[in-house]
Amino acid sequence: MLHQNEPAPTTSRWREILEKDFFPLNRRRDIDGLRGLAIALVVLFHAGWLQGGFIGVDIFVVISGYFMGRSALMQHPFQPLRFVCRRLYRLLPALVCMIGLVSAGMLWWVLQSDRADIAINGAYALVYLSNIWASGHVGYFQGQSIAYPFLHTWSLSLEMQFYTIIFLMALLLPLTKHRKLVLSGIFTVSLAYCAWSYVEGDTQAYYNIFDRLWQFSLGTMIWICPRPRLSPVVANIIYAAALTVIVGAGLFYTLQFACPSYMTIFPCLAVATIIMLPETHVGRLCLVPISPLGVISYSVYLWHWPGIVVANYLFFFQVHGLMMAAVLGIVLVISVLSYVFVERTGLDYEDRVAVCARNRGAALLIGTCMILAAILFYISYVSRVH
Repeated sequence: MLHQNEPAPTTSRWREILEKDFFPLNRRRDIDGLRGLAIALVVLFHAGWLQGGFIGVDIFVVISGYFMGRSALMQHPFQPLRFVCRRLYRLLPALVCMIGLVSAGMLWWVLQSDRADIAINGAYALVYLSNIWASGHVGYFQGQSIAYPFLHTWSLSLEMQFYTIIFLMALLLPLTKHRKLVLSGIFTVSLAYCAWSYVEGDTQAYYNIFDRLWQFSLGTMIWICPRPRLSPVVANIIYAAALTVIVGAGLFYTLQFACPSYMTIFPCLAVATIIMLPETHVGRLCLVPISPLGVISYSVYLWHWPGIVVANYLFFFQVHGLMMAAVLGIVLVISVLSYVFVERTGLDYEDRVAVCARNRGAALLIGTCMILAAILFYISYVSRVH
């Protein structure tokens, strides 16, 4: 009898590991589900199956502003080194892994001109300036974007630039009592700048931090806004309406509604509304089931676009249909492995080690990024010269 019961502890241990990694406690599962919806919209857009899926990036930006507002502005006292290290361990390991592996697997066999552009894009991605490189080289919605496996890192560069801004705000805001005024001012100025870009027809504003800062600020301002006190019925109705706006935008928006269009404000406000409401029955029914996808959304975002680009290079034609479905299936497997063995490992290490070891590790991550970026810069230079 004892022998028959031996596998039970192993099963329980694996269940605990899976619950810890994919169903983390002390988190709002509906917000993880919102992330899952966002990454699904982006992937389906890049696969060519959903015309308005680009709004997934807008969703991510608002959510990022919300969480960074908590990590930086709501911490008393603010711990600068802890904030920086947490961001580095969260982002760099998986990014370095993706760019290193894709570069090693791709750069030696692509055309020389492609090699130069891909390498330089990867280098800019590693120093979080990919959006600046992209704004001067390629339109995000144009056909040539399929040639760049690291083009999608423009949004990660935006996010790191926002982290820098909010880090400085966290350091300086204690010097002023007008925190709400500062955040509201940033939101207003950025929204006005975005509107000006729209009037001017500046399509490359899609990559610009100043045109996106109002979205980040909107998420951050949730912390300074009073939470509505609603009955469960009313909260569920508003929650369902906000979710309908997001899904409707993903289904029916066209490229003309991409940032800096005024139409982006509607899904962004819907995201902020969902975050401000408490967990509802609608959220548990519609968003919580896809929360595991939201948990691994960073890894999925990192790997899905290189997977599509590499497939198009390998097959010499635009991948679509069942072939695209197969590519995305492979990407999902790679993303899970990346989350478990790279992303999660980095965060767990940062949690358990002493402060001095944590800081040394962060410095090592930065050094690794700089070395790989230098190698890619050199590859790009040599490819262009010859």
